Amino acid sequence: MNNRKYLTGVLLVVLGIFIILGNVGILDMSWLFRLSWPTIMLVISAFFFLGYASRRPYGAGLLVPGGILFTLGITFLLGEIFGYRLLWPGFIAAPAVGILLLYLYGSRSSGLLVPVGILLSIASICFISELFGIWQVTWPGFVLAPAVGLFLMYIADNQRSSALLIPIFILTFVSVVMFTFTLFSFRGFTEMLKYLFGGVLILGGIITILKKPARRDSYNRDDQM
Repeated sequence: MNNRKYLTGVLLVVLGIFIILGNVGILDMSWLFRLSWPTIMLVISAFFFLGYASRRPYGAGLLVPGGILFTLGITFLLGEIFGYRLLWPGFIAAPAVGILLLYLYGSRSSGLLVPVGILLSIASICFISELFGIWQVTWPGFVLAPAVGLFLMYIADNQRSSALLIPIFILTFVSVVMFTFTLFSFRGFTEMLKYLFGGVLILGGIITILKKPARRDSYNRDDQM
């Protein structure tokens, strides 16, 4: 109790000093207020995680808001520091993180992986599109996102219903066809193909280097025969 009292007192003193310096004009406090509310979200998420930790293995539902608030807090915090151009897909991924934690530590229902796969796929597509500026190429990935969610559900389900493969194959086929037509109509396709070809050569070289040589015993048997 004494340690908590001293820690609280020190935090209040430091916060008071920062506020006074900011009012006097010695210290710019705008950054502190911009980062304070994402930090509050992270603190609230920590309470949800602590609530689950105190009730394990029960109370897994607390991980959903905990994961969502944690992901949102990190996204807001980094966005306020570095900008949101590449970080805004984190808002889409936030619900997926909460649901994934529920699946991993609570209900192992494979149906939970459907929204996880969809949201994480969409967030990944948005991030890659913003990073390389290729929205005109990557948009068919939004059609593929439901197939990813259904495929995760299929591989996680013990029964593995073959009926799920039908919509998976249909969505994947449609996405591949749309991506092919979009890629060929893209002006930078030729330039992108050069990099893709170079990447394939590099990957082939790495596989060749790492490939284990055939055992000599097999060669000896072949010679004897």
